[in-house]
Amino acid sequence: MRMSAYVITAVLAAGLPSTAIAQSAPPAQVPAIVPGPIAGPVQSHWTVAGFVGSNFAGSSVADASTSFGGQVGYLWRGVVGGEVIADFAPSFNLNNAFLSENPRTNAYMGNAIFALPIGHSGQWQPYVSGGAGSISLRTVVINALIPTDTGVIVGTSTNDQFKFGWDVGGGLMGFHGLVGFRADARYYKASTTSQFQTTPSGAFTDALLTGLNFWRANIGVAVRW
Repeated sequence: MRMSAYVITAVLAAGLPSTAIAQSAPPAQVPAIVPGPIAGPVQSHWTVAGFVGSNFAGSSVADASTSFGGQVGYLWRGVVGGEVIADFAPSFNLNNAFLSENPRTNAYMGNAIFALPIGHSGQWQPYVSGGAGSISLRTVVINALIPTDTGVIVGTSTNDQFKFGWDVGGGLMGFHGLVGFRADARYYKASTTSQFQTTPSGAFTDALLTGLNFWRANIGVAVRW
């Protein structure tokens, strides 16, 4: 009987430390929740867009006028890349009594572009872009009033001028598969440096183009692949 008591006491003494350790062990830590990426894996891709829009605001625009153009770009992983934009305004509204008709204004820009892909396949792409290129102005200038027996003939001269310019803007591209849209607002400004001209109409057109600045808003169809 005494031997049995010794055995029970020894077993209890051996079990108590392990029970105490089990009771004092710290609770398992809950793993931290790490937010997932804004978009899933986005492949590098090309984009092409055609759009229509309007010129507005800026110190050089009298009234809004229609424009159209196109864009070709490449985005590495849907995030960073380059693009080329060509914009055309066939009737750019400028208030000037020496203009026989509204001039034509075109812009050709090479831009760096930065986008933020959103969605499981990056189908939403808000972006900003900016760069430099050329802005042109084609005018028909009234340069003489010639009296005749039947009235007065208005003499005109056509002149084309090009200047260095830059642009900056941003917008949103959205896609359903390969096809989607592109909406954009962009600011353009021509160089403020005047160039020597050999004709009065050239000097007049160069003066109009010097420092020319305006906004263009566009929306159109886009394709990516």
